[in-house]
Amino acid sequence: MRLIVVAQEFPYPPNHGGRADIWRKLRAFQRLGCSVYLVCWCEPGALPGEREIGAVNEVVAGLKIFERKSGLRQHWRRAMHMLSGVPSHAASRVPRRAEMAALTEDLRAFAPDALLLEHPYGGVLARFICTALALPMFYRSHNVEHQYFAGQAAAARKLRQRLAWSLACWHLERFEQRMMQSALISFDISTDDIDYWRARGVRHASWLPPLPEAAFLATPPSAPADGPRPQLLFLGNLHAPNNVQGIRWLVREVMPLVWARTPEATLTVAGSNPSEDVVRLVASDARLQLLPNVADVPALLANAGVLLNPVLSGSGVNVKTLDMLMTDRPIISTPQGVAGLTPELRALCVVAREPRDYAEQIVRCLERRDVDLAARAQGRRLFSVDAVAAALAAMRAAIAAGWAQNQTKSEGV
Repeated sequence: MRLIVVAQEFPYPPNHGGRADIWRKLRAFQRLGCSVYLVCWCEPGALPGEREIGAVNEVVAGLKIFERKSGLRQHWRRAMHMLSGVPSHAASRVPRRAEMAALTEDLRAFAPDALLLEHPYGGVLARFICTALALPMFYRSHNVEHQYFAGQAAAARKLRQRLAWSLACWHLERFEQRMMQSALISFDISTDDIDYWRARGVRHASWLPPLPEAAFLATPPSAPADGPRPQLLFLGNLHAPNNVQGIRWLVREVMPLVWARTPEATLTVAGSNPSEDVVRLVASDARLQLLPNVADVPALLANAGVLLNPVLSGSGVNVKTLDMLMTDRPIISTPQGVAGLTPELRALCVVAREPRDYAEQIVRCLERRDVDLAARAQGRRLFSVDAVAAALAAMRAAIAAGWAQNQTKSEGV
């Protein structure tokens, strides 16, 4: 199968959940013999380097990176698209018509079978390509985006951030639903989100879980002899408002209760691009440690004592929770941290809602790290390259069924 993938950002290095999900899926496509032409965006003045582009080119057959523009003229174009019903993050990713036409000709030479749109934000370009090349479109939902953005706005502490996240919600729900309804199949990262969209008329939804890094390993990650060995570990991107909110809750409301009973307990906060708030929080106590921009995520998780997911808001599935499930370590999560997982997978985590309960579970796991290894191994089977293979098979079947219907209509039957 030859597939165009339209993604909202360049996926390498895979240093946060959204990027990691795209990157791992691209690798799975390659392993399954699916040839991919990747179309994506980068931030103004932040074109990837040769090493990063080289890493992606080893996995895909074609690559087009659009640099999101800045400046007065671009702001004007973005505003005009927003007035026509395109949400802010999608409006900022609409190339000029000449650029879209040139890309379409390159894609015509690629001879694609279909297009897969990851997130709604490349939707204007994706629909242009599908119309020009008469291609079927498939969609992958990573969140109920308008709910996710509203949650980020609520979690943001600075007025400027709150306004930016709130503005990004404008037109988003309708645009998001339109992308799903344009697709032959709308794949979703979350079983909870599938129920949400089905209740709103999206009938062709199917579960496609994210892949943890361990899906590409012959055996689950094990703790190497060297490297950091965190006692308690949170690992995720360290700038998204909901993650920062969760870290603040963990450090200020939970850890003092843990330290009252286990004064020597240490917490490591690890992940990409820590915000100033995170740096200040971790600097507030010597028992807290910051590990920014970790290179080997599976090794760090496997080396930890107890894994923590304290997020209080969000949508979709926390990829960080899936990476935790690939280890043999105890996992303590808030209810939001396990949202979107099947009941069987939620049962593999200890879930606590209130600070006192969360602290109680931390102390218990530090004293006795019991993990049902058989149940953990069974749960991992859902998150393998086979899940992507099943999605590709569903795409082929949907294309074949659609082609047969079109042939029947054209013959006047």
